[in-house]
Amino acid sequence: MSPRRYKITVDGTSHDVEVGDVASSPVRVNVDGVEYDVEVPGKPARGQSTNPAPSAPPPAARPAAAAPTPTPSAPSPGASANAMTAVMPGRVLTVAVSVGDSVSRGDLVCVIEAMKMEQQIGSTRDGTISAVHVSDGDTVAHGQMLVEFE
Repeated sequence: MSPRRYKITVDGTSHDVEVGDVASSPVRVNVDGVEYDVEVPGKPARGQSTNPAPSAPPPAARPAAAAPTPTPSAPSPGASANAMTAVMPGRVLTVAVSVGDSVSRGDLVCVIEAMKMEQQIGSTRDGTISAVHVSDGDTVAHGQMLVEFE
């Protein structure tokens, strides 16, 4: 099945979206040139039959997952070692740092919402914040500078 293409607008920002085969999971989704694998509940995993074996035991219960921990984002190619950039386009929900704040690698810097999903963005390194280039509610592009370190 060939991918379906859409042009969508979220909070006034237009995005080009390409959705792959939705018959199985994960579905390959491309948003403004950034690829995502999206899990679809109730869809069989790629390569598995849609009819489960009648004698298959029910899946074992899994313990509840802990709250997500922000993970350090990878610096964009060409970005300064003293700068941290957006890993995806979206809207900044929360900026958790200010100029002069001392952060460690992985500490929460901001939360970006893309396609109704929140992504916690963690510091790429230890350091002191020397500039904050975004505010709550700002729309950011992939690779746009978020903060700089001293």
